[in-house]
Amino acid sequence: MKYARLRIDHAEEAVHPMHAFEMRHDRIEWAELLHWNVSADETNTQVFRVRGAPAPFRAKLEDRDATAAYSVTEAVDGVFYCCVRDRLTAADRRYVDALARGTLVVVPPVRFGADGTTDLTLVGTAADLGTAVDGFPEEMDVTVRSVGPYRRRAGSAAARLTDRQREAVSAAVDCGYYDTPRSGSVADVAAELGIEPGTAAEHLRKAEATVMRDLR
Repeated sequence: MKYARLRIDHAEEAVHPMHAFEMRHDRIEWAELLHWNVSADETNTQVFRVRGAPAPFRAKLEDRDATAAYSVTEAVDGVFYCCVRDRLTAADRRYVDALARGTLVVVPPVRFGADGTTDLTLVGTAADLGTAVDGFPEEMDVTVRSVGPYRRRAGSAAARLTDRQREAVSAAVDCGYYDTPRSGSVADVAAELGIEPGTAAEHLRKAEATVMRDLR
């Protein structure tokens, strides 16, 4: 079993209408898909996390013919959640047909970029992953950003750390660098790994930046 992290660059006409709305509205910063379920009645129920203002997002959902039902929370620290049940559209079907095959599982979140790209992680057999990448519609330009054996949380920030960054974090935890009060130092991490303190500090900074971006 393997995972593949993909970036999909959509042709303008292939951008999902809600993604296009999020890209262009100055009160919506970003959105990501956390959970979904395609039902037998040709509806698609989804849970989104969105940074921005709920009001324009709610108004857009009200205005869409495809919206069957929805619920939007209030924003807390600038982030709100939306559960929406959609009637499957042609734009939805592009994804369903590309991803609903064989052993494939989509590991959330699916992130929708302000530049019109979509980032997602797939898990499945090597053969099914290859078929999926080759089977996306031609208006979706797919880039494989990384691929490898599946491990727990393969789609998370932890799996995107390099081996050396992971070793540095492990050493930092073991020596008490993240304790309160702190009982270990960057020098201790460096000594454990046999590297210079500046290099250890760089590994920790990059690892922390990767994890923090995943929690934004």
